[in-house]
Amino acid sequence: MKTKWFFPFLVILFSFFVLDLQGAGNAFDKRVEAIVQKITPALIEIRRDIHAHPELAFQEKRTAAIVAEYFQKLGLEVRTGIAGTGVLGILRGEKEGPVVGVRGDMDALPITEETDLPFRSKEKAVFNGREVGLMHACGHDIHTTLLLGVAHVLSELRSELEGTVLFVAQPAEEFGDGAARMLKAGVFRDIRPEAMFAFHVEDTARAGVIKYATEYAGANVDGFDLVIESEGCHGSSPHECVDPVVVGAQVVTALQVMVAREIDVHNHTVITVGSFHAGAAANVIPERAELKATVRSYGEGQRLLIKEKVERLVKNICEAAGAAYTLDYRIGTPALRNDPGLVQRILPTIERVLGGKEYVQLEPPIMGGEDFSYFAREIPSVMLWLGVVPENVEKTSVHSPTFIADEKSIPIGVKVMSAIILDYFRSGPGKR
Repeated sequence: MKTKWFFPFLVILFSFFVLDLQGAGNAFDKRVEAIVQKITPALIEIRRDIHAHPELAFQEKRTAAIVAEYFQKLGLEVRTGIAGTGVLGILRGEKEGPVVGVRGDMDALPITEETDLPFRSKEKAVFNGREVGLMHACGHDIHTTLLLGVAHVLSELRSELEGTVLFVAQPAEEFGDGAARMLKAGVFRDIRPEAMFAFHVEDTARAGVIKYATEYAGANVDGFDLVIESEGCHGSSPHECVDPVVVGAQVVTALQVMVAREIDVHNHTVITVGSFHAGAAANVIPERAELKATVRSYGEGQRLLIKEKVERLVKNICEAAGAAYTLDYRIGTPALRNDPGLVQRILPTIERVLGGKEYVQLEPPIMGGEDFSYFAREIPSVMLWLGVVPENVEKTSVHSPTFIADEKSIPIGVKVMSAIILDYFRSGPGKR
């Protein structure tokens, strides 16, 4: 073949491949749509049941049983008790191909629900020594339902499924270590995905919209407890002791100056002292002040740099004041990173299923934490944000006692995730 014809030939060949893939995708979309329409009423009932019976981290026994039973009825290989309450469903397609994973988290929050939903939670539990209400205020009831829905759709297409899908029902996302414990327990010991996907509800977008980020999509979640100690003395004689309130206030202010003047402006960093407790009387300098802070950043290098700077800052301020102190700095959940190549690979699928690019919105990284990051640290992964704001509601906020989610998002999420996996399998090796 002459060189001048070679590249046009490749373009034509690639065009035929794309058109063939799109045509196959559209054909599958219709079949997925039919299955989703059939199962949506049952999925909504499951979601409402899970919502009405929320369970705290590592206590998700009822929810895990629902998941395991559903997987078993679909004919999946089911493994339970992973990291306590985690469940793994394995769907092996009848055609050879790669292994991919989908994750849904199951735990709820210690929040008393204040919605008027007929299936609102009335559950209570003891948390940190006191009785509290329980609520799926972060949409994990939706996430779990989506996991079941995708498993159902793909199980009906098993004969044409060109690979294996691992459905991971994860405990304890809210406490930040459920994913880490599942990995430690060997959830992927004998079968490991080459890519993973997950949804999170999005409280700033209507149903029918999906948001995404490339590279960092969530922050490191670190923090520290600081106790500043003093002998204590009368408020009229402050020279007779160290004032831990003043020292603590200096620390709070210095932390913000540090972020503004010592951290590269391109490396996003947030330090928030959310708790500061000291004393009980206006005329008494207390014996201690207690501060609690959260520290958010991206990347391992950045989090270690901030830790070193915070430790130095606290040491210098307390020593300058002659104050004894105890600093407990904790490294927590790592930053969530969406694999850029995987994001670009699935965007055309999402746009096709939703009906246009305008429904797929690129978002800057957020400073919230998400323990899906433990999976993403080991396996190329993407988390997508699924719009759930109801049409008749101006605003809804996760982790709020009034959070509500539009159930129209359930069939949308199931269709999108099913298509992502089907297209991933059909695109084949070497075309990623």
